[in-house]
Amino acid sequence: MRLFERLLDDTSLLTTSSPTSADQAVAAHRERRHGSDAALFGPLVVPDDQLAAVGRHSGSDDPTEVSVRVTGGAGGLLALAGRQVPGVRVVAAQTVLRDLDDLAQNAARVVSAAGGLDPGVRVFVGLPRTPRWVGAVEVVEAAGLAALISPEGHDDAGTAGLVEQLSVLIEADLPFTVAGPFDRAWPGAGGAPGYLPLLMTVEALVDGANAAEARALLGLTDRHRIQAGLAAWDTGTQQRVRRRIESLGCGDVATAAADLGPLLTPA
Repeated sequence: MRLFERLLDDTSLLTTSSPTSADQAVAAHRERRHGSDAALFGPLVVPDDQLAAVGRHSGSDDPTEVSVRVTGGAGGLLALAGRQVPGVRVVAAQTVLRDLDDLAQNAARVVSAAGGLDPGVRVFVGLPRTPRWVGAVEVVEAAGLAALISPEGHDDAGTAGLVEQLSVLIEADLPFTVAGPFDRAWPGAGGAPGYLPLLMTVEALVDGANAAEARALLGLTDRHRIQAGLAAWDTGTQQRVRRRIESLGCGDVATAAADLGPLLTPA
């Protein structure tokens, strides 16, 4: 399905509960990128302080596609623009606004720094949900960059916050990536979230759903309803969703293909 093409960014290097070394992450990522389910996977997300290590384990003759998680804001983007690291091909960069008192001005500095990167590098900007965060959304959208969402939790408040973020970004027509913790496709035991309900929520918001309807979809656990709903999406619907949600961070990509099996190979 078009819906799942390069949907999953490999965030295994960012997983703190089960740390992965650079050599292990690169080997596993490259194996998946050359496997039968390679179309599912986007780049390896790499903290900027591990970029050289990933390059050493990749080989300059066959570079690894990476999305760099920048820790230094606008200054980190400027530093990345000046780096040449053999063994990696930077296709994206992720940074988070940190000046909570003036997010819009912080966003303007990030936009300026992003101008030093290769035009082919997609820049995702994390937008903390503060009282004036919508002003930063406007700056990022006007510059043609994209947003980075980090969900705030799995409880009612976290769900409401995520729906608010999604609603604002969709209204602004600002594409985004979700950093996690949507590592599963289907909702799991104990309330563990899945990203298939997230995709359904995005589609509903694009179609004009209100906040209560969106929250209900985000909390959906009925696998049969999820499978039937997504299987009915035509190509146009899939494209509308993916125009907004460009990728999802996935720390457990090893089981992602099997997890999606019923939708990848529908009966």
